Amino acid sequence: MNFPVPWRCLLPLEAADFILYNGGQVLRELSDQTGAMIDVSGERDTPKRLSDRIITMSGQAEQKEGACRGIVTRLRKLQDLQDSKEVGFFVVIVPATAVPVIVGAKGATIQEVLASAGGVELSIGKENIMNMPDTPIGLEGTCDQVVAAAAAIHKVVQDMADRGRLMPSDFKYRPEKAAAALA
Repeated sequence: MNFPVPWRCLLPLEAADFILYNGGQVLRELSDQTGAMIDVSGERDTPKRLSDRIITMSGQAEQKEGACRGIVTRLRKLQDLQDSKEVGFFVVIVPATAVPVIVGAKGATIQEVLASAGGVELSIGKENIMNMPDTPIGLEGTCDQVVAAAAAIHKVVQDMADRGRLMPSDFKYRPEKAAAALA
């Protein structure tokens, strides 16, 4: 393994207080339960035009999967989705350079992702997140479906990193690079 790729997702601004209340206690508890390191972007490390925050989960694959499940579960509570069969929406972000590999030749890889997630609806953003080299992937389904899809997507991304096709710098928003790109 070259390096364990972080899992990143978007946290809607209206959900930030719910997830970050009491000095981030929810995230600390989730981190303690799963062993994953969980970080939420602040004002300085979030693109100015992005209203959401970025959650970054680091650790081993099973730790990140547990953290993702915990975050999805909490977001579902906020959306008042009580029944485990109710469909919710969750957005992961991946380096734009990974999208063609995630889709695969003639859609083969994305079909495997969909099959492993048993009925999740998936939509890949047509454009990158403004001022970021990242593409959003929307996942619509039950908690189990969404987490399974996120895990399958990140397995492909991890394979790219293991082959040297992604670097740690591909997973960080760098304001100075965004400013240089706009100049």
